[in-house]
Amino acid sequence: MSIWGLDHINIDTAKPDETLDFYTELLGLENRPQERPAFDFPGAWLFAGDRAVIHLNFLDEPKPATTGAFNHVAFEADGFGELTAMLDDRGVEYRSRVRPELGLTQIFVTDPNGIRVELNVREP
Repeated sequence: MSIWGLDHINIDTAKPDETLDFYTELLGLENRPQERPAFDFPGAWLFAGDRAVIHLNFLDEPKPATTGAFNHVAFEADGFGELTAMLDDRGVEYRSRVRPELGLTQIFVTDPNGIRVELNVREP
């Protein structure tokens, strides 16, 4: 057996509208309700290309944080200037860091649920 990639992350949220907006409008993932199985609880699957990389579970009330040492989730991205301009336009706080030893620039932003998201941009 070997692990060769990350399939998806699952987020419980009592802020469905804000969370959907963050990941679809801001980060460009696609909500495809028709491709989410007919579970007996509300939610959404958000796609990057042909993979549902984020599964959202919509809650009536927030759950206490129980992820312990979980630090962040990271995605490959492109369009650094476009992305930072959109973050600036929406007043979303972020920080960026050039990492020449890794050949990328990182953007760190926090989603509406307090989850830190890292975006790795490998453009010149």
